Amino acid sequence: METNEVVSIIIPIYNVEAYLRQCLETVIYQTYPHLEIILVNDGSPDQSEEICKEFFRKDARIRYVRQENGGLSAARNTGIELATGDYLTFIDPDDWVTEDYVEVLYRQLQKYNADVSVANYNLYDDSSSKYLIKVTDDDYSETLYEGREIMDHDAIQETRDMAWACAMMKLYKRSLFEGLRFPVGKNVEDNFLMYKLFLKAHRVVHTEKCIYWYRVGRADTLSQVWTEKRVVDEMEAKQEKLALLGMLGYDLTWHRYIYKTRLKRALEKLEEAGLQGTETYERVVTNLRFIETMD
Repeated sequence: METNEVVSIIIPIYNVEAYLRQCLETVIYQTYPHLEIILVNDGSPDQSEEICKEFFRKDARIRYVRQENGGLSAARNTGIELATGDYLTFIDPDDWVTEDYVEVLYRQLQKYNADVSVANYNLYDDSSSKYLIKVTDDDYSETLYEGREIMDHDAIQETRDMAWACAMMKLYKRSLFEGLRFPVGKNVEDNFLMYKLFLKAHRVVHTEKCIYWYRVGRADTLSQVWTEKRVVDEMEAKQEKLALLGMLGYDLTWHRYIYKTRLKRALEKLEEAGLQGTETYERVVTNLRFIETMD
């Protein structure tokens, strides 16, 4: 691939010593060589720092910074501030990527002159040591979305998987982040930011190909822990999204459907946690009744 454009890979790190080495090995051996690999240690108390320094010593493309713990958003934002590449991508440190991860995203972004290049993922269940395959070679396709159809597809894609809903497995033009950052102090931070990036994009290319391995089944991850704060933050993000898209004149049918399904799931998780008598539970019930009146 004849290009010298730099891709900045941002990896936020906290308590991942058991997984970090595998992640970094897949990053440093990318087929696309022009990388700036930014490791942001968010005050991790385990041995992650020693692993970061080990890789820093053997790969000159790695930049390493340690900061006081501020959460995932703060760590990613630090990476954005430090990035000097033409494009940005995010990888979580307990996941790993295929060797052509960057090359696939970059090639597609250039081919379609897009602002965002998106691909897909398979899963690895850490609790059962099983690979969960959802995308195979037979599923391969390339689709370009332009203008208002980007947000229309955003909702449809969320009914299928989280390929568009999360920050990872994407390559972004760095200019999209001008004036935008991940919200510090919020759970489900991607819900607050992703749709704003897509609203700024003129062209988004989706490649139905697995380039990312997403680890699930970790009992200690936030995605496995349903707290009242998580539920409140997710409601806030979805309501904000619906309000903004409504003001911009978008068809909200699929977006409302996503919000309704997330509210139903929140009720189930709150009930599992024995939180039926809380104010948060009542707020979810009220919001669900309201959104159902709009069907």
